Amino acid sequence: MFQGSKNTLSTTPSISNSSIKRNIGDMADYKNANYFNYYRVLENKNNNPRKTVGLKTIPNNNDTFKLTDFTIESEMNNTCITSIWKQKYSNDSSSPVEGIYRIPLAPYSVVSGFTVEYQDKVFIGKIKSKEKAQNQYSDSIASGGQAFLAEKTKDGEFSFRIGNLPPNENVTIHLTIISEVCPHLSSLQNCFHRFLFPNGSFNFQFNLNIKLTLPIKNIEVLHYSNREIIFKEDTNKKEATISFSSSNGIDNDIVCIVEPENDNEKPQSIIEHSKKDNTYAISVNFTPSFNHLSTDEINQKTEFIFLIDCSGSMMGEPIIKAKRALEIIIRSLNENCKFNIYCFGSNFTKAFETSKMYNDETLTEISEYVENIEANLGGTELFLPLKDILSTEPDFEYPRQLFILTDGEITDRNKLIDYVATESNNTRIFTYGIGHRVDTELVIGLSKACKGYYEMIKDNSNFEEQIMKLVSIAFEPTLSNIKIDWSTELQIEQGPTKIRPLFSGETLIIYALLKENQIPQSNIQVSLIGDGPTGIKLNFPITLDFSKSIDNGNNSIHTLAAFNIIKDLEDDERRGNHSNKRDRIEELGKTYGLISKYTSYIVTSTSEQVTEESMKTIDIIQTISTDSSLDREESFKRDGNVNYYQRNRCHPPPTVYYKRSSPSIFSVIGSFFSSLSSSVGDKIDNIRDSNVGKIGNIRDSNVGKIDNIREEKENNDNDSNVDDSLLKLIKLQKANGSWGSPFNQFKIDLSKKPSNIDNDDIWVTLIVINKILNDFPTQQSQYDLVIQKATKWVKQQLARLNILNEYDSLFASSKLYI
Repeated sequence: MFQGSKNTLSTTPSISNSSIKRNIGDMADYKNANYFNYYRVLENKNNNPRKTVGLKTIPNNNDTFKLTDFTIESEMNNTCITSIWKQKYSNDSSSPVEGIYRIPLAPYSVVSGFTVEYQDKVFIGKIKSKEKAQNQYSDSIASGGQAFLAEKTKDGEFSFRIGNLPPNENVTIHLTIISEVCPHLSSLQNCFHRFLFPNGSFNFQFNLNIKLTLPIKNIEVLHYSNREIIFKEDTNKKEATISFSSSNGIDNDIVCIVEPENDNEKPQSIIEHSKKDNTYAISVNFTPSFNHLSTDEINQKTEFIFLIDCSGSMMGEPIIKAKRALEIIIRSLNENCKFNIYCFGSNFTKAFETSKMYNDETLTEISEYVENIEANLGGTELFLPLKDILSTEPDFEYPRQLFILTDGEITDRNKLIDYVATESNNTRIFTYGIGHRVDTELVIGLSKACKGYYEMIKDNSNFEEQIMKLVSIAFEPTLSNIKIDWSTELQIEQGPTKIRPLFSGETLIIYALLKENQIPQSNIQVSLIGDGPTGIKLNFPITLDFSKSIDNGNNSIHTLAAFNIIKDLEDDERRGNHSNKRDRIEELGKTYGLISKYTSYIVTSTSEQVTEESMKTIDIIQTISTDSSLDREESFKRDGNVNYYQRNRCHPPPTVYYKRSSPSIFSVIGSFFSSLSSSVGDKIDNIRDSNVGKIGNIRDSNVGKIDNIREEKENNDNDSNVDDSLLKLIKLQKANGSWGSPFNQFKIDLSKKPSNIDNDDIWVTLIVINKILNDFPTQQSQYDLVIQKATKWVKQQLARLNILNEYDSLFASSKLYI
């Protein structure tokens, strides 16, 4: 079992809990995997993607390159996949030509090698600073020579130009692409998306060599039944090959799914040695399982933040349902949590300036805040509250989980999603889309960008149940505050530096570079340390055996370690810390052949015969429209002053936009457009100039129906006075999970309390639990977490009295008095 502060964790039988049982999907359902989100976004942004993206030649045009042969040779281990692409192009142009070639490059992939062959010559790309590479390319073209320039565009695409190719000169391109392996559920996956390939016919050959540290249970290749899978002999099923070919091109995604035997008690490691410079790199991967834990044992720390849409379109039943759900949610939390609530519209308010610890005092304060929530904040500015939340330094001891509830649509949605994706390492986002007019892609995109979940609530019949479904997922076991103790014997540079909390079902992958000229001893003991879901520190030992290091020549682990370190350095720059970052980024890029924001590949060749005809420019692969021509954060600069409320107390601002007497439609529209033009500005730190409109302004589809909305609100205000017995009982619960004495909601005879119970609250809590279970059986999914918290408190008290074994009998006897 998992090692903790003593020896092992308890393995008491799990308590059935229907609310946290969820359909986690099928390994073959790769399109719902977190890694596929990049391609999902590309698919949504293109109406006819096969004609506009991927390795696309221009059909019916003799003056273009034509792809004739495409080979992919790949090698896969526990943490990375190295793929060498070889592409042969014919060139039937009758005049000199410049080719422009782009492929979508997923954020977990990097080009680390670039070679061009033509005229029986081989030209190897060299990494140089971006400015020097661009100048050298331009000089070569101007002098009539041939040049090849490869860059990474601002939206993450790989951009490749071939300049001044003489007529009828064929070209072969070699690319080395190294990707992190893509964990999904219990499998390791890799996807070569169809966007990488043209529609036309060409000869294609695919070979994948798999070498894992654990035996392989199963291998699957989706969409291609002609594939051949062979397990290598004498490897204990740790090695296998996949291959297939086609003479008609590629018409679907190539998805390789490898399911290893999972050792959920022991992190796996690979040590890679580079003979070139005698250096070492390390990768560590780990997929723990806490399925053996009961809900009573889970005692983890978490920060919960709830961001509620209070724009005018939420008026009526939606805001009433949202408030009721919030009342239930805040009673489902426990005293190991931090929490806060934001309300957003044209402005935003928040219950606390920063999240506070959950206790009776803060529970009372935030309950008063919820009581005063109204759909009175006009239009909606979603970026400002998100910026306020995400710019707060995360506390990795309390993994931050953000819940967003909205019924609207926003401008510049893609830029907002790109922005929140930069914080995916420290925040998990859950989203709820309310009604039929909500922007579905906003709801899905925000959650997928931060590896969370989403729920579409099309009507109000199951509102609370759907809300609690995602809250229950947030309570699943988590390993947080993760660090690797590399011991004093190793001097390393780790990437990523800060390790994201490991939520249920996720896989951790960490890389490290050893300092140059460091030759370690054969065996070194290091540890992966984290806060476990039971509240104790867990220590997972890792033995690094340097005598078993691999050297396959491609330096894939070195490369991904450098790639992740560069991402950390670029992230530091994005946050405003520019000290010495560029020098290290360039150094790593040049050492490991990595394209970055400061480095590009360049190849030039002096032509024996200067090309004198005018050069044509051809899109070999047409530009992928990603709405990201500007740097993602540059989209958020505002002019003027910030227009929002930041409250230290719990009450939202007075109603401004909607009052009981119905305003004229002109005043409502005026308020709406006034909110659009309100200036925001120089006090939003690190947000630079752009030429895009203000992000996040909701186009309120219900403005024209404002009188109907107001009527519905008045009716629902009357409905809210109807007795809600379940909510009244839940609102009386204390922060620790108990119900206290005296209890006035219904009569409880304390004289019936068993003599071995020394606290009236124990007896009261047992009776209230039975009351809720008996009177509201159809609403169990709403109060499940509330009852869990209460039950856990009762058991803690009985354990204190040394009578925990009497819980079942006490629970049964208390049922007689409801």
